[in-house]
Amino acid sequence: MAKRLHYVAAAALVATAASFATTRAYAYYWHHFLPNRLFKQVSAQIADSTTRTGGWINMTPDAGWVADHLVATYRGGITTANNTFAFTVSQSGELLSLKRS
Repeated sequence: MAKRLHYVAAAALVATAASFATTRAYAYYWHHFLPNRLFKQVSAQIADSTTRTGGWINMTPDAGWVADHLVATYRGGITTANNTFAFTVSQSGELLSLKRS
């Protein structure tokens, strides 16, 4: 009986560790990896690296509608030597809005 209890406890511990690792990987993807990749992609579309002086992207996704589908969107901005741009980009990399300030 005691051996069975050890196996059950070990299985519960492994399941908890796997769940924790999956949750952390999911959060890293949506709140770090994807926004950084999208920022690099959009900033390359808007201005070349020699004229870009700064930029930012919100790491927390917003909900947005693209072609009647609910998707994650990210808001950000890019500053160049002459202009400041605000943008919204979808999780697929589609530029949804671009405003020059």
